[in-house]
Amino acid sequence: MNATSFNHAHDQAQLLARRHERDLHWAKERRRQQERETAEARALLAESPLRLARSTFWTAGALLVAATGAWGLASAVLSPSLALIVDAAGVAFALTVLIGAAVSLGRLQARRAAARALLHAREARLSHTQFHIHESVHSFIGARVDVVNTREAVPA
Repeated sequence: MNATSFNHAHDQAQLLARRHERDLHWAKERRRQQERETAEARALLAESPLRLARSTFWTAGALLVAATGAWGLASAVLSPSLALIVDAAGVAFALTVLIGAAVSLGRLQARRAAARALLHAREARLSHTQFHIHESVHSFIGARVDVVNTREAVPA
């Protein structure tokens, strides 16, 4: 009968080494993610606010011009008794477009404020992540040493 004995200390050391390796990979990926976020924030702040808001202005302007044309056409075609309804619908649509444009511009301003806050806190965030990388590297190295030290010696 061939009995195989397990080296539980070695197995535990390998599990711990794998966990520390995952932690190290996570910390490195987090650092890369922070660098990407920083680059995106810098790019957002490098663009002029007017250029970023250009699509909002064009969309709102085009919708208002189309609404004015539809209102003029409806006023010419429909009877004068329906003029009040047509006017109310036109005003409601124009207000909806203007509110939508204001919300879009507000979101743009909030994105720029968040980008400024992210860049302001950049050093603290990177320092914290670098601390995790440093700790993970040392934990991983220590765990790998434990894996090697818990191996059973192979008889020659």
